Amino acid sequence: MYYEVYIDQLFLENLVITVFLQKICAKLMNRAISWRRIWLTSLVGTAAMCAVIFFRPFGGWPFAGGIRILSAIPLAAVGLKCRNWKEVCRGTLYLLAAAAFFGGLFQIIFSIWEPPVLLAAALGYTAMDRMIDRQRERMVLEEYRTEITLEDQGDRWVLTGLIDTGNHLTEPLTGRPVSILDRQEAEKLRRFRRIQQERNGYLYIPYRTVGTENGWMMGIVIDAMYVKYKGKEIRIVHPVLAVSGERLSRAGRYQMILNPLQICAG
Repeated sequence: MYYEVYIDQLFLENLVITVFLQKICAKLMNRAISWRRIWLTSLVGTAAMCAVIFFRPFGGWPFAGGIRILSAIPLAAVGLKCRNWKEVCRGTLYLLAAAAFFGGLFQIIFSIWEPPVLLAAALGYTAMDRMIDRQRERMVLEEYRTEITLEDQGDRWVLTGLIDTGNHLTEPLTGRPVSILDRQEAEKLRRFRRIQQERNGYLYIPYRTVGTENGWMMGIVIDAMYVKYKGKEIRIVHPVLAVSGERLSRAGRYQMILNPLQICAG
């Protein structure tokens, strides 16, 4: 049996796929890998595989598959900056698993449609990248979501909050920590509805986000807030809440972003 292979096309396709595989595995291992390192190690690994096919030192094409598998070891060691054999083994397994995922996805794509290999690789990379993001989001929500009860002027209701360690909002005059409340939930408070009508009795909570150099949210102080944390219910007296102008979670998974300093203060 003879295979007709265009070495330049094979090199380019495998180079791009190897780059995508390393990028995915770097994300899985939480490694900040520069594109320069990824491209350099991918170039070397792909060139070695193409050299085996072209010069046929071990019988050519059938042996190239074994070379491809063995090349995952130096790719993991150098490309993913593994510091010991345990990390090398882990990185190699990630690379092989990602390659198997790409292979299965290619079979599905090419059974339905026959796009260019580079386009199929880009689709595979995008699909796997989003799967990782979704899984991590679910893990974060499971770990940091908590039940919160708000109590103010006779009103009392339960909502879901997300403990955000990156939330460092404070009330500028007193320095008290501030949590962020979804506007739809704030509308349930008689205090908030009255403040909106009278345009008086609220606090200015300054904040900064990407794309917004300076902004502010309306802040209110309620009677009490109860947070279930590590099997206990913590009572926070007169917490400061900033009312968000936008939905905090489009999917409705949480209605409040909790400042962890409020838990400590409680």
